[in-house]
Amino acid sequence: MPFVEAIIAATEAVQKEQKERPPTPFDDPSDDESDDEDQRPKYKDVFGSFGMRSSQTACNKPPCHPHSTGDNPFSLENLPQDDKEDKAHRLEGIHPDKFNGDHSQTTRFLATFNRFMLINYRADITKDPIMHSIYFLSLLEGPKCEGWVDAADRWLRHIVEDPSMIPRRSNTWLELEKCFKEAFSDYAKHERAQDELKKLKMKNDNLDEYLAAFETQALRADIDMNDHTNLRTFTLGLPQSLADACIKMENPKTYEQ
Repeated sequence: MPFVEAIIAATEAVQKEQKERPPTPFDDPSDDESDDEDQRPKYKDVFGSFGMRSSQTACNKPPCHPHSTGDNPFSLENLPQDDKEDKAHRLEGIHPDKFNGDHSQTTRFLATFNRFMLINYRADITKDPIMHSIYFLSLLEGPKCEGWVDAADRWLRHIVEDPSMIPRRSNTWLELEKCFKEAFSDYAKHERAQDELKKLKMKNDNLDEYLAAFETQALRADIDMNDHTNLRTFTLGLPQSLADACIKMENPKTYEQ
């Protein structure tokens, strides 16, 4: 078969050429194996600058191992000590806006501040009533409240010197918050809320929206939801046909009814 013969002839020619070719330096059997090893690039020489080292050699500290179990094996315990301390000192979230002494904003400001501190309940500043109070005072500014802030600063210094001034079952922050409410209470908010209740009307047949708005204003006015006057105010905000139908069907005596 000519094709097979041609393949055999080509193979023999290649083998003959390989035998006649002079040996390369790497094929020299006289080279010592130790010399070859010395000429090979070391693993550490190739990868040493690419950070392929253990955590112990990289930062001269023992490697960290997870202490917890579950899908996420890492927890606060795995953080370096510096990170734990930062967590204790750092306040997270959006800081409350400054309070300028506007009595109409007292309730909103205090609620925002308390929510912010609740988010950071693990922080040192939240746990310490003195630090908690000082941070609160730092958010008060302007001519309407600077006199009260100065008096509060003096009071805090006395508390630091003599903590026994604080009543039992209370702390510095609770007492300061109580004083702040008394000094900046919005005494007119109840009257404004009552006026808003009287003006409130159900729009676009949206009963849910009317109920939510009425309950919000009633809470601001500090009104008993089951008071007969409050029930009358509620029905006045409904369309006449709906109010008449509710009274005839249920004859309600409480707000829930």
